[in-house]
Amino acid sequence: MSSEADPAWLLLCSETILPLLDALEKETVGARLQEDVENVHRMRVASRRIRSAMTIFRDCFPSKRFKSWRGGMRAITKALGEARDADVQIEFLVDFLPEVPETSRIGVELVLRWKRERRDALQRSLVDALDELEGLGVVPEIRAFLHESGRGSLGLDTSEMRTANTFERASAEVRERIEELVEHEECVRHEGALEEHHAMRISAKRLRYTLEAFRPLFDDYLKEEIDRVKGLQEVLGELHDCDVWIDDARATLKVLFLGDLILPDGVHPREIEPGVTHLLEDRSRHRRELYQDFVRLWDDLDGKDYLGGLQRRMERAAGEEEDQTMKAIDALVREPKAKVAVIGDVHGNLQALQAVLRDAESRGASVIINTGDVLGYGANPEEVVRLLRSRPSINVIGNYDLKVFRIHEKKGGRAEGKDKDKLLAFRWAYDHITPSSRRWTLSLPAEVRLHVGGRRLLMTHGSPDSMTEYLAPGTSEERLRAIALRAEADLILTGHSHTPMYRMSGKTRFLNPGSVGRQDDGDIRASYALMQLSPLRVRLLRVDYDVEGAAAAIRKEGLPEEFAQMILLGRQYDDVAGPRRSERSDEERFEAVRGVYLSYLGEDRHTEQVIRLSMSLFDCLRDEMRLEKRDAFLLRCGAALHDIGWVEGGLEHHKTSLRMILEEEGLPFDLRERRIVGCIARYHRKALPDASHAHFSTLNKADKRKVEALSALLRVADALDCTHASKVGALLCETTSDKIIIHGRVTGIPEMEERDALKKGDLIQRVLGRDLQLLWEVD
Repeated sequence: MSSEADPAWLLLCSETILPLLDALEKETVGARLQEDVENVHRMRVASRRIRSAMTIFRDCFPSKRFKSWRGGMRAITKALGEARDADVQIEFLVDFLPEVPETSRIGVELVLRWKRERRDALQRSLVDALDELEGLGVVPEIRAFLHESGRGSLGLDTSEMRTANTFERASAEVRERIEELVEHEECVRHEGALEEHHAMRISAKRLRYTLEAFRPLFDDYLKEEIDRVKGLQEVLGELHDCDVWIDDARATLKVLFLGDLILPDGVHPREIEPGVTHLLEDRSRHRRELYQDFVRLWDDLDGKDYLGGLQRRMERAAGEEEDQTMKAIDALVREPKAKVAVIGDVHGNLQALQAVLRDAESRGASVIINTGDVLGYGANPEEVVRLLRSRPSINVIGNYDLKVFRIHEKKGGRAEGKDKDKLLAFRWAYDHITPSSRRWTLSLPAEVRLHVGGRRLLMTHGSPDSMTEYLAPGTSEERLRAIALRAEADLILTGHSHTPMYRMSGKTRFLNPGSVGRQDDGDIRASYALMQLSPLRVRLLRVDYDVEGAAAAIRKEGLPEEFAQMILLGRQYDDVAGPRRSERSDEERFEAVRGVYLSYLGEDRHTEQVIRLSMSLFDCLRDEMRLEKRDAFLLRCGAALHDIGWVEGGLEHHKTSLRMILEEEGLPFDLRERRIVGCIARYHRKALPDASHAHFSTLNKADKRKVEALSALLRVADALDCTHASKVGALLCETTSDKIIIHGRVTGIPEMEERDALKKGDLIQRVLGRDLQLLWEVD
């Protein structure tokens, strides 16, 4: 192995060739048994690509083994190629035969018979070549080497193969293939330059395979370019096929004339000649048509500077996303009067995004500001990401974007029914974006601050306090004022609520463009805002788009019908997913909650103890706290979920639990219940509920009082098992004018439990205006 093979280049070699080896071996049995002509075709393509890639990455392989490995691949490619060429000819003749005049049919039938006999002989040679390849152990040896030197030993992530050196070397390889192709340009205008056309076909094929070899490096960034090279290769390939037919037909006519052809008994050469002549004339005519297509295709490529543009595109591919972001920022700073399309919540809906961008560009918008949630529910997450990456845009990440990655990483889980469908939306999105798009999405910041045209801009998904806080027309003035005081911004751009809003609080303006791709208010049109910063002008706009097309794309991908109905009706998932959650019994709903906590924590003795103690305290103090019987369900859920934040670490785990409850798709809550249960879990420790807290502030007065009361009970229940030793058994409560007295049966001395419970009884004291006292009965 050459010292030039740096680790990143080795990794790229491994990531390119290993999937091709898998593709080759997958077709071996079918090709051996001649089950389907496509087995031979796919295996031949894989072998060609392996040979091409081995040439590109030659310095990665041990020199002593490279020659024999590549020789083995060359032999199997040759055998597969001959068999495939015969298959193609047979398929053509089978399709061609019904169109042949009766007077010519016997000649074509005989040619077909000869081709089939030839194919049977080639099959024996192909099996021998397959046996030889297996005997030499070429494929397992190459695979073992690549695993050992590439994937297995380097300790690199696939993203680490994107280095300046790998991009430079990839560009050099492509440049060499382009130059090789362009050398044949003179033959384009000469219809009779058969050999040059064939050589040009080989050069086009090499360029295509070289581009495809670098797919792990560029993902689908060069997909359009590869498709256009493929088109050129295919038309040249058909030209060559016609040349082969023409040569064969002429040779057959020659031996017929000389009388050297052995014919079946009773068949005279004069009966054969019309069919062969008909075949010759058909293929000659088709070649002339193909030649005109070839000239037009080449002129189109040249006119669009395709080959030069391809090289330039590769050279800037690695840093284009950064370039687009800087282009957007530079455009705003340089020209505050520039028009900006403020968008958000695209949710994988390509049709809606395309319509919005067309509308915005027709109104003069040159910059995009995206407030997050690119992914989730829609059928085209990759295309949406790619479209945003291709435009001057400033982007922040959304909670659904993060959910796609968190749910992918999560193991286990017991969601079912509607909850299972919602989880599917995120897992499916992850599986249908390229590694490059994953990196781009995860690299987006949660917040962007800019100073443009004398104004301070703050971009975020929910609110500056929380990514999942809804800022909408119904948000209280008090809450907006509190955000404005801390934000230190003149204009806050937000999303998440899917509801358009443009409001002012004090000197701070709030702009929410609504949702591009997933409406919640029954208006199926896409929503966005057109903004100019100097002077400040904002228009909230709605745009018609191909809603039926977006729904059809969802159905085509096999995603749940509810996802299509969300688009068609302009409603959120719960509104279109059949029976409301509230129609399930509280016990059924709690089992779903238990499944979520088990998926994070497993069987947890402390959680079960806190649930039991919370319910005991609720039964004792419900009337005193003016709670309703149905509030027990909310407390029980808060107790079950209060510690799930531990999966991300103990520090501030109560706040993590709140965020997870707000985001967890497996929970059977509506939005109001999510906020209540999340706040109950959040206040099981540390700070008490406060109007300045983002999610608590969104609750109405009655629900705030409910959260305070239920959190007060959970705080004490959690404290009574602070050692996780389950020392406290049955509880009874009595009340006096100045005290809440809890009587408990205990095992052992609950010294720490009593200390923590008295400390965390601060919220009970606030709610009821009475101190907490604990009395124990030791078993």
